[in-house]
Amino acid sequence: MSALAIALAFSSFVALCLSMEKHQMDLHGADRAGPAVMRRLRWAGWALTLAAFAVAVAARGWTIGPLWWLGAMTASGAVITFGLLPYRPRWVKPAALALPVIALVSMLLTGLG
Repeated sequence: MSALAIALAFSSFVALCLSMEKHQMDLHGADRAGPAVMRRLRWAGWALTLAAFAVAVAARGWTIGPLWWLGAMTASGAVITFGLLPYRPRWVKPAALALPVIALVSMLLTGLG
């Protein structure tokens, strides 16, 4: 479940990142999303943030879960800010879609579900 929390934190940051005009221009140029899509991305980002928090607390309990969530958010933000966005911007969206699915499938296959 910890990998799922990290994957959801990553996806939440990507959704929140793509809900900003600046990052839409950086990634899509003139083909950027409209205001309605950006609003939905913002809501999805906050929903994924809450989901990551819930998964971290479910996996680690109330004593260490919020701290684990904070670490997952920090690591995800660092990967996006210092790794993918400046050097591989086209990998951001596919990674945000694939990572939670991969983490969920691996969690189910290893019997942690």
